[in-house]
Amino acid sequence: MKELYVFCEGPTEQGFCDQVLEPHLVQFVCCIHTIKIAHSRHHGIVARGGIGKYETLRFDIQSTIKRRKQHQAVLFTTMIDLYGLPADFPGKADHVRNPHAPRPYCEALEQAFAADVGDARFVPHLQLHEYETLLYSDPDAFSFSFDDCGGAIAGMKGIAAEFQDIERINDGELTAPSKRIIGLLDAYEGMKAIAGPDIAEYIGLAKLRDRCTHFNDWIHQLEKRIQSD
Repeated sequence: MKELYVFCEGPTEQGFCDQVLEPHLVQFVCCIHTIKIAHSRHHGIVARGGIGKYETLRFDIQSTIKRRKQHQAVLFTTMIDLYGLPADFPGKADHVRNPHAPRPYCEALEQAFAADVGDARFVPHLQLHEYETLLYSDPDAFSFSFDDCGGAIAGMKGIAAEFQDIERINDGELTAPSKRIIGLLDAYEGMKAIAGPDIAEYIGLAKLRDRCTHFNDWIHQLEKRIQSD
């Protein structure tokens, strides 16, 4: 059986991998292991979850890959938000993000990330601009996890309608996808690790892929690599 290790920014992404991604990839005879990304390392103790220093993240990924260097039926990937990456992240100093067309910038950083990690089995993915972008694929699905949220759903639909592509919802401190959701539905902030994966599962992978093309290309790349490696 093929194995896929996913370095996740936090429990929301881990839940997504368990509830949505693995049930899809199992048809390709693939199991998933999720790992919270390393945030910091101090006196041999690793704190996990959320972006910290890039060097800590790289060391953790490379160490995990090296431990499986004899296993070719293994792939490694990431589910990390483009929003909030540290200044020393590969490629960040060499490229400028166009807010009206952010995908080339995102892909340039992914390519730099892959080159820096330096293993052909590593398939990095940076979420445009963060996990919650996916949930704008169908705001009605929030009613699956929250009661009396019709006003918030209408607000999210209005936000999605402002953008030709929901992956362009920007990454400002107050206007990032999750910040907009919390501004409309403050209960989401304390429930995101549970509600985030549940809502995505309710929406369904097909619709998520249809509305989020960069995300879809990542899934397609994983499918192709799993079947060919």
